[in-house]
Amino acid sequence: MTGGPNLAADRPEPSASGYRRVFAELKRRKVFQVAAVYGAGMFGVLQGADVLVQALHLPESLVTLAAVLGLLGFPLALFVAWVFERSPDGLVRTEEAAPGELTQIIEAPPAKRWPVGLAAAAGTALLLVGTWLVLGRPAAEPAGQSGSIGAPVAGAVDGSGASTGETAAASDLSIAVLPFADMSEAGDKEYFSDGLSEELIDALARVEGLNVAARTSSFAFKDGSADIRTIADSLGVANVLEGSVRASGDRLRITAQLIQASDGFHLWTETYDRELTDVFEVQEEIADAIATALLGRLGLEHGADFSVARTDIEAYEQYLLGRAFVSQRGDALHRAEEHFRAALAIDSMYAPAWGGLAEVYALYPYYASVDFEESLALSEEAARRALALDPNSANAHVALGSVLRERRQWKDAERELLRAVQLAPESSEAHGELSQYLLAVGDFEGAMDAARRSLALDPLSHHKLGLVGVYGLVARHYEEAVEILWRVRGFTISPISLTQFLAYEGRFDEAERAARLEPLVEDLLTSMVAAARAEPGSTERQRGLELVGGDVRLPMAQGGGPMQAIWLVILGEEDEALTQLEELFEGPVIGLEVIGMPMFDPIRDHPRFQAIIEGLNLPE
Repeated sequence: MTGGPNLAADRPEPSASGYRRVFAELKRRKVFQVAAVYGAGMFGVLQGADVLVQALHLPESLVTLAAVLGLLGFPLALFVAWVFERSPDGLVRTEEAAPGELTQIIEAPPAKRWPVGLAAAAGTALLLVGTWLVLGRPAAEPAGQSGSIGAPVAGAVDGSGASTGETAAASDLSIAVLPFADMSEAGDKEYFSDGLSEELIDALARVEGLNVAARTSSFAFKDGSADIRTIADSLGVANVLEGSVRASGDRLRITAQLIQASDGFHLWTETYDRELTDVFEVQEEIADAIATALLGRLGLEHGADFSVARTDIEAYEQYLLGRAFVSQRGDALHRAEEHFRAALAIDSMYAPAWGGLAEVYALYPYYASVDFEESLALSEEAARRALALDPNSANAHVALGSVLRERRQWKDAERELLRAVQLAPESSEAHGELSQYLLAVGDFEGAMDAARRSLALDPLSHHKLGLVGVYGLVARHYEEAVEILWRVRGFTISPISLTQFLAYEGRFDEAERAARLEPLVEDLLTSMVAAARAEPGSTERQRGLELVGGDVRLPMAQGGGPMQAIWLVILGEEDEALTQLEELFEGPVIGLEVIGMPMFDPIRDHPRFQAIIEGLNLPE
């Protein structure tokens, strides 16, 4: 009956205070639809803006501004939706609901009522999540470091050697040089772009008062997945240098830009189009421009000499290839030696190549089966050749100081290492080798200070963090040292030291867990823990003695040298441990610094041990 009464219209409207009436009104005025569309749209805008800002190197503050405006605009959009509606004439004020209109909405089936409300809730959630990701997201850890180091940064190690867990405020005069991107058409110049970045790190480290993040830490962000602010926070720096290298034939294009991490603004940018042979001049120009830009804000002049040793471009490329392999350590050292020798075959007067060769021979005993004394002799020869050509080669002084330390020529070693620190005060390697010297001569606290400085300059290095932990055991900072050693990965001396210390203290369950931290030494360490907790004469104890006793000499990477004797002390074979040490200290020795480990305390007062110490002729 078309002419019958409208029952819905005649039924009384729900109470004006009823929440269902409010929801119905929101739906009628399309407020829910606006919330859903606005929230989802802003989420997409913020994510797109975040990507574009990084890709186009725009100030990151633009993303923050977009998030704030988007959040403030949300209630405004809802207000406009409530008050106005669209019409053929544009926006007009929304009319009051017709009689029965709200009732129809309220009594509609749930399948018609709920979807728009859920969409509004989803849109609001997307808006809040998108805003939080931009304004409140925690700093991400760099690729490959998650859950391992806890991102220690400059200033984040307290007086005891433990990580404070807080990021120190970065000085304005601090910088990280990221590995330059290889933009060459064939993509085969990565060693060149990496080498250029490393050379710039070395050059900027000469500027007094400028803190420069070490290569190991800055290169941890090579995959480019982290944003500038995250990188700066992780490394404890205020500025970041990034760039690219494009080599084509004999032409070279280098683009570099200095970015202030706090707001993403570019302090300086430049593009160089040169002949390939002009790369040395470009290095000097970039270093000078950066130092001027940073120090200029304080009205200071850097006064640093950025002159670069010139050589044939082919020799330089061989040198850069050698540097790339040195950084890989292990078997790659042999490839590094080949490239340094190739560079010297082209230019025998190129000091950096001699310095690189000295570094390779100084590292060989730690990573390869070589004649120790022969390797030290070759390292010394190469280092002295480098210094004859360039007396200010910090790397050569470090290598020579390391050789003299292993030979127990204490005063000469100290002179070389202190000279290296003087020439390159921002060199993590120089401070690290100095710390090793100080520990060997018994200055435990001085060694800890130098090791902490080395870590502060290279905050993402597991090797540097491991040294702070190992040296902490020698200095009797047990609690802090153990806490640090649990976090180190990829540096076998750390899990070996931790396992030995825990086994020495009778904490065998913990020692067994520590033994499994590093796959390369897991089998050996788990066998030694089993031997330490077993009764004398047992099969497990005998197995342990077979692994470390008698004529067995472990490689350094598995805890050879003085650290091998520690297992014999733990197993109660003190006489055999003393015999191993006596044989070991007849000539140059790697690992002398661990002679102060608490695990040697049971034999420290033994006359034979005291004779070993006296034979070291340690400086007073």
